[in-house]
Amino acid sequence: MKTQRILNIMKFFSWFAFVGLMIKTGVITVAYFLSIKNPEVSKNIYDGINLFEYREYSFVQYSFIVGYKVLLYAAEAYIAFLVIQLLRSLNVKRPFSIDVQKFMQQISYGIFYLWVLAIVHNTHMQLIGKKYDFQMSLFSSDFVFLSAIIFIFAQIVKRGIEIQQENDLTI
Repeated sequence: MKTQRILNIMKFFSWFAFVGLMIKTGVITVAYFLSIKNPEVSKNIYDGINLFEYREYSFVQYSFIVGYKVLLYAAEAYIAFLVIQLLRSLNVKRPFSIDVQKFMQQISYGIFYLWVLAIVHNTHMQLIGKKYDFQMSLFSSDFVFLSAIIFIFAQIVKRGIEIQQENDLTI
């Protein structure tokens, strides 16, 4: 049962990623609320993210940028949670199930929405950052390809379910 052991390890890493991303989301949210009273907090929102220049330029723009970051990390956490659910519902002896296909499709949609949000965030940051020569902390936006691959796998699983059901009917 080497496969089962690998899946259990992946489940652990998924939980680890989920918790870490939730903490990151929470820290950024708390730092934002602290930065309302103390602008110095915006110099290090989280892990060296410096949004002080944006805050000084416009608090509304700063709020949007922080909001994007919170949504991005929350979306990543949601995707990690969906992976946990996928691994929980996966039966190694009968891997083609409607639940597995549903979670794979939700993961692909979640990654696609994450990509759209990352593009909006990066565009906003670049428009303001380049105009005023601010430091930019951009979010990776290479998600669309990953989303498409997972969606294709979800369709393969869907076809596997259909074949499995046909075989069950013929027996």
